[in-house]
Amino acid sequence: MFILWFVLTSAAVLYGQSLLFRKLVLRRLTYKRQFRQKTCVRGEEIELVEQLENRKWLPVPWLRVESQLSAHLGFRKGENFDVSRGELYQNHRSFFSLGGYTRVTRTHRITPLRRGCYSLSTVTLTGGDLLGNTYRHTQIPLEGELIVYPKPAEVPFRELPTRSWQGEHSVRRFIVPDPFVVAGAREYQPGDTMKQVNWKASARTGTLQVHQYDYTADRNIMLIVNVDDAEGMWRSVSNEELIEQGIEWAAGAAEAAISQGMEVGFTANMPLAGSLESARIEPDRGYEHLTALYEAMARLKLTRTEPFLSLLEREALLAYANRDVLVISSYWNEELEDAAIRLRANGNSVTVWELLAEERQSDFEADLTASRVEGGRSA
Repeated sequence: MFILWFVLTSAAVLYGQSLLFRKLVLRRLTYKRQFRQKTCVRGEEIELVEQLENRKWLPVPWLRVESQLSAHLGFRKGENFDVSRGELYQNHRSFFSLGGYTRVTRTHRITPLRRGCYSLSTVTLTGGDLLGNTYRHTQIPLEGELIVYPKPAEVPFRELPTRSWQGEHSVRRFIVPDPFVVAGAREYQPGDTMKQVNWKASARTGTLQVHQYDYTADRNIMLIVNVDDAEGMWRSVSNEELIEQGIEWAAGAAEAAISQGMEVGFTANMPLAGSLESARIEPDRGYEHLTALYEAMARLKLTRTEPFLSLLEREALLAYANRDVLVISSYWNEELEDAAIRLRANGNSVTVWELLAEERQSDFEADLTASRVEGGRSA
């Protein structure tokens, strides 16, 4: 009799807790997930933060949080979560246990392995009873985006096509004061800064004197990247790493030039995410503009919008002048050289950095030494 009573009581308790958890386990449960920062550089370790809060008296014996993320986000190994990785995506599972009225925050360290834009979409929460044999599911939409900039190659300033904008010769057109070329001294005028004061001349004359700058050409660089990984590419990019290398070369060139006060523009026969047109940004200077260039490069999709020859020909038709055009491409041929000649005829210089279809190297100068286009391809 006692055994029967015990069995019936146990069954009633188990059934009761099963009904209770089935109905309430996911009630008043909130889940948040966000990247600690909105932008980073490829290879930089960042944090992904999960926050789960149980805002009721009933504990949550176990909870599984499942989501799908890009395989290009590398997770550091840790406890209470599991990652099953595929070629393009990975399934991420986190496991929690919460008491009543408790909040749990968990931080995962991840390393983006490739530039791009990574969005948080939907997570699935699965909870159950004390024995783990009753399930309840719900989906929660998430908002959040991580923009991963390309890692700028360490491009030495001397490797940039500087012959046309170093300001070695004074000119009469397109002139701006060059702070690196001092022609003498003059009297102080309202608006001059203390940095311009020529103290030696001031002491000699007894009046406040400032540097008199000469005028030199205001030049800028136009970066042009070709998405074709080989001459005669049909539609799809086979060697994505090669093109990623080219984008990082462009990022490094932009950083090197802007750090010296130069203007930099960018175009490529690739679209930005959500667009069908070739990406294009007019030259400008300053670190805000550099950030805009980085973001545009992060959003590039490795698909071809148009033949590279068409892009170069359109650049020539724009008829701009006094720019240093830097082309980054996996190949160069006579047709492309003809387009470059038209760009030069407009008053620009054209330099080509040719990508090598070999294993990616970390030493930019070694790559460039092996791949720099000589002779008529740069001027």
